[in-house]
Amino acid sequence: MNIGEFSIRNKYFVLAFAIGILLLGLYAKTTLKTQLAPDTNAPMTTVIVQYPGASAQDVVKDIVEPMENAFGTLEGIAKIKSTSQDNVASIKLEFNYGIDIDQAAIDVQNTINRIRANLPSNMVEPKVLKFSTADKPVVTISLSSESVDLKDIRQLAEDEIGFDFQLVEGVASINIFGGNISEVQVKLDQNKLNAYGITIDQVASTLQLNNIKAPGGKLIENNKEILIRVEESYQSLEDIKRIQIPLADGNTIFLEDISNVEMSIEALESSYKYNGKEAIAVMITKKSDANTVEVVENIRSELNILEEKYAFIDFELAQDDSTFTSQMVDNMTASVLVALFFTMIIILLFITNVSQAMVISISMPLVFMSTMGLMKLFDMKLDMVTLSALILSIGFVVDGAIVVVENIMTHHHKLGKDIVTAAIDGTKEITMPSIAGATTTLIVLIPLLFIQGFVGEMFRPLATTVIFAISSSILIALIIIPLFTVLLNKLKFRKTEQLLSIVTVPFNKMMDGLLRFYMNILRFSLKHKVIMYASILIAIILSATFIVRNGVEMLPKFDGGVSYVSVEMEPGTALEDTIEAVRNIEKILSNEANVIGYDTQIGYEKDSNMISDFGIMGTNQASMTINLNTRKEREETIWEFQERLRLEIDKIPDIKRFVVKEKGGTASSSSTAPIDIRISGPDQRLLYEIAEDLEVKIKEVEGTTNIYKSFNMDNLQVNISMNDGRIQELGLSNAVVAKQIYNAIEGINATSVDFEEIDNVNIAVEYMDRYTQSIDNLLNVYIQTPMGIKVPLRELASVDIGQRANLITKEDLEYTIDILGYTTTRAFSHITKDIENIFATYPLPSGYTLGLTGDNEEMGDSMKDMLLLLGLAVVFIYLVLVPQFKSFIHPITIMASIPLVIIGIAPALGLTGKFVSMPVLLGFILLAGTVVNNAILVINQAIENQNAGIELNVAVVQAVEARYRPIMMTALSDVVGMMPLALQLALGSERFSPLAITVIGGMLAATFLTMIVIPVIYATFEGVKSKMKINEVNVEEVF
Repeated sequence: MNIGEFSIRNKYFVLAFAIGILLLGLYAKTTLKTQLAPDTNAPMTTVIVQYPGASAQDVVKDIVEPMENAFGTLEGIAKIKSTSQDNVASIKLEFNYGIDIDQAAIDVQNTINRIRANLPSNMVEPKVLKFSTADKPVVTISLSSESVDLKDIRQLAEDEIGFDFQLVEGVASINIFGGNISEVQVKLDQNKLNAYGITIDQVASTLQLNNIKAPGGKLIENNKEILIRVEESYQSLEDIKRIQIPLADGNTIFLEDISNVEMSIEALESSYKYNGKEAIAVMITKKSDANTVEVVENIRSELNILEEKYAFIDFELAQDDSTFTSQMVDNMTASVLVALFFTMIIILLFITNVSQAMVISISMPLVFMSTMGLMKLFDMKLDMVTLSALILSIGFVVDGAIVVVENIMTHHHKLGKDIVTAAIDGTKEITMPSIAGATTTLIVLIPLLFIQGFVGEMFRPLATTVIFAISSSILIALIIIPLFTVLLNKLKFRKTEQLLSIVTVPFNKMMDGLLRFYMNILRFSLKHKVIMYASILIAIILSATFIVRNGVEMLPKFDGGVSYVSVEMEPGTALEDTIEAVRNIEKILSNEANVIGYDTQIGYEKDSNMISDFGIMGTNQASMTINLNTRKEREETIWEFQERLRLEIDKIPDIKRFVVKEKGGTASSSSTAPIDIRISGPDQRLLYEIAEDLEVKIKEVEGTTNIYKSFNMDNLQVNISMNDGRIQELGLSNAVVAKQIYNAIEGINATSVDFEEIDNVNIAVEYMDRYTQSIDNLLNVYIQTPMGIKVPLRELASVDIGQRANLITKEDLEYTIDILGYTTTRAFSHITKDIENIFATYPLPSGYTLGLTGDNEEMGDSMKDMLLLLGLAVVFIYLVLVPQFKSFIHPITIMASIPLVIIGIAPALGLTGKFVSMPVLLGFILLAGTVVNNAILVINQAIENQNAGIELNVAVVQAVEARYRPIMMTALSDVVGMMPLALQLALGSERFSPLAITVIGGMLAATFLTMIVIPVIYATFEGVKSKMKINEVNVEEVF
């Protein structure tokens, strides 16, 4: 029993199978997780280390270098990058693709634990973060109020609101930013301390020792165990003021006698604003396996509850990642339906028979539901890659059904068989050719499933989705379509068909006229082969030349409607001044009709992990996120908006440098900027001088914008040089003196208390402001010796003021500086070529290296991978065709159709203004597996004609004539199916529109030219064989 007979004889099974596919697909469609794009980054962890009071140089020496040396031994480590600045360091560890990130994070933590004893004791415990796109907040909620102070809202957010959001299903973590944090400030009078012989450390220690909450053991009474807990804590400010500080003579003194004790707020180092209004930010990160849209819906539900509970707080969704994701999914789903509709029209125009068109149309939803089910089974997600793949597959998935229905009808009408016999015989006849045709397409995609790196992570979901769709289409075409062809054949739609004939008759006359035109060209080409070969060769050379010169980029940009602005003021700028500068930008945005909201984060909080384009943020830095209307709702592109914004920001005084960029501005989310020039060498100051010189030259390169250095050398630093002899005389050490200096400037967090109205309030012990507001005052700070003697700092050290880097960056243990920047509309490869020309003539000192990294480095590796895949595709197609034709020559003839696609790709890219990119190369690979199918049909028919005794030239002409309509129908259905993606109708489709454009251009050229070039090549080979009496070796006869 063949597969067609199985379909007819088991109709209830087949119908149940079809219904099962629909139900499975509908379930999968509603439960598939959604995301914007796959995470293409290599496995990464980031270690954040705080080292209070340390300069960037000390952070490198004491923290970063020991850690870098230890991390270098980790299994699978690929790169180690560090960024160090005052008080804090960030060490990014990039691992090879395939490394388990969870295990890698554990290994990193274990490495830190192993060397912890060798690191500074006052270092805050490092945080190990697993980096992925899922680690970024999916939602930022702004909290503000007209009636309640921000510090109270902050307290509520930390104690209650944040906890409520943490319990929402799918939420991984909560981070709160902005506002004021209450603290008890103990301001010490240094003159009184000196008079009583008390140090700041003694005060802090006394406060800590008198604030106790500790277990006291247990008692056994009446055979019952009773736990004992010792609690002696401060209940009010008065309790703290009346703490007695012991003196050297045995007496005590109240704390309030030597200080001012008051409830205040921590020194402001951060601020958050939404739409220009001061607020508190609640940043919510989802779990890595959670569905973005579902998590945000859950958060919205919780938000509705909280809005009722805290009516005095204004809750606003400042940032919502699900909005664009949902819009993108809805848009692309609509594009699938549009593509299906137009594909159906093409089929109806060719077939003209409504019942046959209905059979083919039935295959479409079945194929897509089957594909969705397989995606669910393999835990795939709906994103711009997989949805683009579904749109791309529309033309391909109807090919199988078209071929089966046409062949059945040929047996029914031309051979006079009844419909059941025609379905059985027609399906049997076409089964192996259909499978072989699908195999040539599948075989070029399979290598993508196994390739590692960026290319694998980006295109594996696309390849998998297309493989699922094509495999499903063949299965449905051979099992389900024969039965439906029989069942629906009885239906007659004469009136409908008569009405449609108004369009179908002229269309088919046009196609017949085109066929006659083809036949004339083919006959001419068969007589004048040299002219045909020369014309095609010239066309291929010209097209290839254009493609090469057109320029290359890694991935096309896409307009996601989100812009980021990073701002940096002069080093040391106070938070208030940075806020004032940012206010000018906010005024600009408030007058922009297309801006629907913006939020601003200024400064740094110890638990925020905020990193801007200029490093870990400080009070002189701000980061803004701007949400625009979708590109369909505005006339200008996001890049035009950003260019206008740059010009306006450039007019604002006191802003030292700024970056304006779009979301998705780099091919890889781990890249800092598209242009990344890295200079490495041993001396940081010389690195800076080289970068400063090169920066001027890079800014002159056409197509570059927003060029900036990764750090500057203008941070003021007070260097304290110790008098080692005097220090040793007094029994001190440099470390002890340094600690006392730090405590004098920064103060000491002594302990924390829980008051009735507020919990977890920090008690900060510090000198009164007048003692730390100048270098002269600093030199008057007293240092206590082990003997209790107090010596002013000016007797132990001298000071000088110098400039230094505000940031220190290293990669793989070498000091680096980066020149970063963005591109406009010019091809990325043309920009990088001009930059490399600058490198070629630049006099770089010995011991220093210079090169393009970031997107350029990634692009070079990825393009090599894509070209390798293209080579493998060609080889695999040949190997598939050899056994099919039992010939080594016919596959070469058929594969001559592959280079013909270049003739169509060149004008397609030129007319649409697209550059060569990875999607374009993937389109070329996909074309290699599809255009050969048309050549297969022509050559198969030509061989059959020759075997029937028809003369060679007549055989090839009749072969083209016989296969013309099926070829044109499948090609045009493929083309119209991809049009929504090529026209970028859906949000987010810009990334993969060049793929569709490439396939459309290549498909059209190959379709029209295959029916001329391939027959001529076949006739040439056969003619040579006939004249030279060459016969191919029959392998079967040999063995």
